[in-house]
Amino acid sequence: MAYRLTYEFNMSWIGPGMGPSGGAPNISAAGGAGGNAQTLTLFSTAGGQNIVGSGTGGAIATADITALGNAMNTDVQAQLKAAGPLALMQGWVSGNP
Repeated sequence: MAYRLTYEFNMSWIGPGMGPSGGAPNISAAGGAGGNAQTLTLFSTAGGQNIVGSGTGGAIATADITALGNAMNTDVQAQLKAAGPLALMQGWVSGNP
């Protein structure tokens, strides 16, 4: 049996005074943003992360979960480090959307 992990993730810039201590809504609000936070939403690569269960009869095992988590981590990092998203996030500091 095969298993597929798909996901959505958000990267938000929390500027000075925008965090909970600044009186703005909690940044962990639905969708990953809150207040006036700049937010970039990305998704798992097409097809997600796939693995064949290594347990008895193809059942998913803890090692499979670890492998899926590591694959997700690699994907998230690659997407955030890509030129377009990285430039976008770097621009938030200077007020560029």
